Amino acid sequence: MIKKYRVKYQEKGKIKVDIVDDDKLLFIKKSKNILEIKEINKIFNIFKKEIRIDNKKLAQLFYELNLMLKSNINISDALQILIKNRKEKKIVEFLKTINYAFSNSKPIKDELKRFKIDDTVKSFLQISQNSANLDLNIEAISTLLNETKDIKKSFYKAISYPIFLLISFLISIFIIFLFVVPNFKTIFAQSQNNLPIATKILLAMEDFFVNHTLFIIIIPFLVLFFIWIFYKMSKSFSSFLDKFLFKTLPVSSKIYQNFEFYKLFLMIDIMQKSKYEFHKAFETSRLLVKNKYLLDKIQIIDNLLQNGKTISYSFKNVDIFDDIVLNLLNTGEVSNSLELTIYEVKKIYKNRFDDSINFIILLIQPIFLLLMASLTLFIVLAIFTPIWDMGSMIR
Repeated sequence: MIKKYRVKYQEKGKIKVDIVDDDKLLFIKKSKNILEIKEINKIFNIFKKEIRIDNKKLAQLFYELNLMLKSNINISDALQILIKNRKEKKIVEFLKTINYAFSNSKPIKDELKRFKIDDTVKSFLQISQNSANLDLNIEAISTLLNETKDIKKSFYKAISYPIFLLISFLISIFIIFLFVVPNFKTIFAQSQNNLPIATKILLAMEDFFVNHTLFIIIIPFLVLFFIWIFYKMSKSFSSFLDKFLFKTLPVSSKIYQNFEFYKLFLMIDIMQKSKYEFHKAFETSRLLVKNKYLLDKIQIIDNLLQNGKTISYSFKNVDIFDDIVLNLLNTGEVSNSLELTIYEVKKIYKNRFDDSINFIILLIQPIFLLLMASLTLFIVLAIFTPIWDMGSMIR
């Protein structure tokens, strides 16, 4: 972390005080009559907010940094150019921190603790600092940020439309039971015993919605909140839930698997293109994986690889990869073309994820339309059947 100093010095007969960083301190020492230098106490750092930088800005930064390194500009000069061309304070502070860590051989992950950025970026920068292939590692970070941006787009695309339809459906139900049905309630009050079953069900549902509206709204949020709390606090529950999401959840688990496998092989692909051997690339791949069940499987594969087992045997042993992927890995290992094979495996999982998302979106629309049509038909029959019966009795 860039250190801050409180410097007291004399200038033109007056005592002045400045807060400076390491770079300015050297200049002041040479040009001013120094009276006192004190490092600013870090006691109150816990009250400081983390500096948040979103991935979109990071992607642009590392894209430009990558271009400069490819043009044979050294890391320090490239970072200085970026600092001069950025006006946003937190971006400038972030770049200065990286420059300070690289220039003074300080552990970059420790220096970046006060920044709220993707942990994967911090880890990759740490790897870059300890590697001879700095330009390849920076290129890897740039590629990773752009790829993860595409992953998020695909994920939001996957959930946004179903959520929109579900919310629309729930709002429709609330409007019907809170505003439409009550207008007909007084009409049916006189002939309560002679009402059709559909109308009685509708009135019972309306009564439940009116009397328990708050309960219906709050309970789902409370359930989700407690699931989240238990997930954070209980290791056994979080392991169970991750396994359920990964293996058991109907329809969604296959989509989730393809999504997680894509991230896994994306990281391996990026690392191999940065000239890391397969085992190191595989170890680093867990940075993108959050699911505990999959992380346990990755650990088993890692142990097998460390014990000298082949890649194809290690992946087959955990029983989560299909025959197509296992055969490709075996071919890549035997023919010494793993970099090409991993790229193809990554593409397979990306295509499977995209195809499953498109299929779900196509499937959900008619299902929701059918539900809406069925609900509308039920309400129309429940409301108008007794009205038609009353009309026939009057005649």
